[in-house]
Amino acid sequence: MSLWLHVSTLMNWDRPPVGIVRVEREYALWLLEHASQAHDVRFCVYDRAAERFVEVPRAQVEERLAVNRELAPPAAPRGELAGWKRAIKNAWYAVRPMLPPQWRDRMVLRARTGYHHLLVARERWRRRLARLLQGRAAADAPAANFARGDQWVSLGADWEYLDQEALYRIKHDVGLQVTLICYDAIPVVLPQLFVDVLSRERFGSYLAELAWCADHVLCISECTRRDFERVMREMGAPVPPTHVIRLGDEIREPKSEAPPAGFDVDGRPFVLYVSTIERRKNHEVLYRAWARMRDNGIVPHRLVFVGMRGWGVNDLMNDLRLDPRVHDDIVVLDRVGDPALAWLYHHAAFTVFPSLYEGWGLPVVESLGWGKFCVASSAASLPEAGGDWVEYIDPWDLPRWVERLSYFMTHPQEVQARNERIAREYQPTAWRDTSAAIHRVAMPGDVYSPGQP
Repeated sequence: MSLWLHVSTLMNWDRPPVGIVRVEREYALWLLEHASQAHDVRFCVYDRAAERFVEVPRAQVEERLAVNRELAPPAAPRGELAGWKRAIKNAWYAVRPMLPPQWRDRMVLRARTGYHHLLVARERWRRRLARLLQGRAAADAPAANFARGDQWVSLGADWEYLDQEALYRIKHDVGLQVTLICYDAIPVVLPQLFVDVLSRERFGSYLAELAWCADHVLCISECTRRDFERVMREMGAPVPPTHVIRLGDEIREPKSEAPPAGFDVDGRPFVLYVSTIERRKNHEVLYRAWARMRDNGIVPHRLVFVGMRGWGVNDLMNDLRLDPRVHDDIVVLDRVGDPALAWLYHHAAFTVFPSLYEGWGLPVVESLGWGKFCVASSAASLPEAGGDWVEYIDPWDLPRWVERLSYFMTHPQEVQARNERIAREYQPTAWRDTSAAIHRVAMPGDVYSPGQP
């Protein structure tokens, strides 16, 4: 009997790991460490071009895991292209005041809408090209030879990298035992935050297919389990057995001795927000809070955003670039590897996490793991993740965010006391414990699953 781990997300990911990638990566690392002792462990990806599952050699997975730990920043744009972009912007800023207001507003709206659709299309074609190249590379690779009784596990972004109908057919033809994961049901719960990116209907269909396909469903919080089970009942889909696992919050890479590229250490304390920059993550409330503090005559700490740019934030990014009140206060960093991220956690005064909705809230518990106090949103799973070590604020309550952030910035002794309490009381969760919990569900009879890290 073999255990198959589906690693399409890991093999396609070309950016520093986000939470979903970390879960798949850490379980793969755990399996490789225990593979000689446990059952036969094999890896596969789904080749959409050929509509089949392809086995991935263990050496190839190990190579990908090594690359995934630390990814280099992207190359700087070519000078000629950057010059053209600056010229176009300068021409627009020169002409704009001469235009009638109604023309100007209409042109701005159409330009923003067109630019957004261009970005979405570019990302879609980039992924198609990556799948095509992967398909060519895998053309001579052996098909995954599943056998009756095999265990099959997938922990990645399956709405993007897996055909669950194909998995369902193989499951019933061969007799696989399938364990899948639900990170959240947010596109169904808050569909307004995912327009043009991941529709409510598409994600609802994905969750329903997951429910029909899985023998067991892992959930990353009780909140996510409640959402998943409620959505399945509303859709008339089955509700398979669900199991809550707690995600690890350790960054195993050694802390860098230097700050990440693009971060100028000027002696000011800074507050850290680790998250993809998109509408749901609510960076907007922090921008407004920092601007309000400046309006009130308060010199705030610097604010560091760490994360790749998502969709729906064009206006926010323009505000950060053009608003003179926060020009020297807010820093945006992308492609920050684990050593540099560890440096930021270590040196931050405290962290923030104002997200509108989360399936868990990995940066909150990472912050606690580093002994750093966090001011977080009170929405969804975040109180479950952070316990009573975190201060919670309604994500929409701007005056409260201004009040509490101002207080903590002007009372460093209070922040220090909270940091010391967290360092004294909080017990981090190791990723090996998360992996062992996943394995207990996927392989309940395995001699290595009952509590062994």
